[in-house]
Amino acid sequence: MLPDPWAQDTVARFERATGTTVSLIRTDDALAAVQQGRVNIAVVRGQVTSTAVRVVHLFNESRVAVCSVHSRLARRSELDWAQVPQWPLVVNVSSGTTGPWSWPPGEGPRTVVETSNFDEWIESVAADRGIGVIPDVAVRRNIHPGVRFIALNGAPQSEVSLAFLPRARNAELRRFVEAAVASAAECDS
Repeated sequence: MLPDPWAQDTVARFERATGTTVSLIRTDDALAAVQQGRVNIAVVRGQVTSTAVRVVHLFNESRVAVCSVHSRLARRSELDWAQVPQWPLVVNVSSGTTGPWSWPPGEGPRTVVETSNFDEWIESVAADRGIGVIPDVAVRRNIHPGVRFIALNGAPQSEVSLAFLPRARNAELRRFVEAAVASAAECDS
């Protein structure tokens, strides 16, 4: 899920300025797609530790909890970040931003259900195998009838950045980054 309205504003701004069409490509591991040359630039969430890519931080986004409509949690209107480890946590190991690493050692969830991509993640949450934590953009999307979103108090925000290969120094890439940064600044104001 691309952050809104930032993604749409960025694509429109870039296409108007350059006359070039942006191809939006879904991939389960955006960072790997950049490193393997399958895409020129990618939106990545969370902290990027790879030194093989250049990272431009755009903004931070809030998170929400997600649970099955059949979960005991579904009756609640909110959850504190400190309470998340009390529930089994469903983690997307390819592109998720929340996992056992999100807490100090020994303070994270005792039960972790690992999935390989977003589709497996959302189906596991809907099947009540555990809860998930996702950027709040998901609330504005109709992603699955079997899940419910719960406000998450005190959760650390998730970083949203662009990642691209440092050797990619073409004018189009530079102009896309400029459009992305300008759109992020407008969304922040």
